[in-house]
Amino acid sequence: MQGNDFGRRRFLRGAGGVMLALPALDIFEGRAAKAAGPAAAPTRKIYSAMMIQQNGAVQGHGGDPDMFWPRALGPIDANAMATTDADRTTSELKDYASKLIFVRGLNFHYSSNHGGGNVAALSGSPVMGGGDTTMVPVGPTIDFFIANSLTPGTDPLTLYAGKKGTYRDDALSFGLGGKLRIGDNNPWNVYNRVMGLAAADPATVMKLVVKRKSVNDLIRADLQSLLSRTDLSQADRSRIDLHLTSVRDLEVGMTATLGGPPLDTAGMQMVNGTHTTDANMETVVGFQMDLIAFAFASDRVRTATLQVGGCNDHTQYTVNGVQYPPYHFISHHVMSDGGGGAPIANAVDLLHEIDKIHARYFKRLLDRLAAYTLPTGGTLLDSSVNLWVNSISDGPPHSGSNIPHVLAGGAGGFLKTGTHLMTSGYTSKVLNTIVSACGVRTAAGGLVDNFGDPQGTGLITEVVA
Repeated sequence: MQGNDFGRRRFLRGAGGVMLALPALDIFEGRAAKAAGPAAAPTRKIYSAMMIQQNGAVQGHGGDPDMFWPRALGPIDANAMATTDADRTTSELKDYASKLIFVRGLNFHYSSNHGGGNVAALSGSPVMGGGDTTMVPVGPTIDFFIANSLTPGTDPLTLYAGKKGTYRDDALSFGLGGKLRIGDNNPWNVYNRVMGLAAADPATVMKLVVKRKSVNDLIRADLQSLLSRTDLSQADRSRIDLHLTSVRDLEVGMTATLGGPPLDTAGMQMVNGTHTTDANMETVVGFQMDLIAFAFASDRVRTATLQVGGCNDHTQYTVNGVQYPPYHFISHHVMSDGGGGAPIANAVDLLHEIDKIHARYFKRLLDRLAAYTLPTGGTLLDSSVNLWVNSISDGPPHSGSNIPHVLAGGAGGFLKTGTHLMTSGYTSKVLNTIVSACGVRTAAGGLVDNFGDPQGTGLITEVVA
């Protein structure tokens, strides 16, 4: 692997057709200049991940107290998050105070509640079809739009966590004409694709599994050729080391928790039966976040989505060692999917604890993105914009108003982070902001300010640099 061979391929070849993508390196990219003004397309690649939570947050509506947001609007204060606001859900993200944007006060326009809120969260567009379980947006969601605008013909990474076959499962990512995109809820399947094992010779990979070796072992010869290059900087060597360590961490984590990566049919059934259990929900979400970060670092995809749970998520979370009733029951504060049923005495506190679990899911992604440094300066978190959103506003009464939006990452300087603001209008403002932050521009070269919703124009101008 010499000379300009790197210009043609950014992966390592191994035995049996295995290919492992490399992270961004100085020898690939050089150092990019800063873009001139917010309307200019960024000179570095910007990545985006969107995670949706179900069932609402404890943010001061429907009779519940506000246990979610910092007490004060304005600059996000890391010290306050660690002290006076330590009881608030968003304080789980205190390590990234300067990288966060909290947006409150925006409403879904065309649809809301469980299924409709998932549809609205990333599309913002008018809908077609029947009721809550069958409606779809008239256009694509931002993940599909961003991926195809930046690299036509490519797909985003579409992930899911939890059981399928429940009340409207996949409802977050849509292609052209509102075509539903199905999220993969099996981290091992995703792992195979991201690591380049899906197209590899099954016999070769089976030997790897049986001998408990790493993908790294299969690409060792090509790796040594790369590391022997005299023009490889020390920073590049550190990035490669982190990348290969991440590969090993993913393998070890999946092996320890999900029983290993078997490739035979019986083994796949065993894993499938494990990764959908409530007991493994938090572990599986963690793996999905790891895979998103790894896919970004190796430039496999530019954007990804993760839907956590079905549209009225019934996961039974364990809090302080106790497994509690279905999450949706807790959100209604009674032992049912509606207004009836025996009351759950500590429902508000339990809902708050589940909110904090989702905050930690999001933090897992931020931790992984922050671990990757880039040749262009900063980290992968700095060169991304990431969203944690809910399908509804709160528990009772499951409103489509005041949808909570938590953003993280400065998108290469496009966004002014470290602020907590209250605004008004439709959630499409957040979508316009993310699309523009990722580098998508109109035919005239301007910022995208009308994605999905012809009436929901504009960006969150307060956070555009």
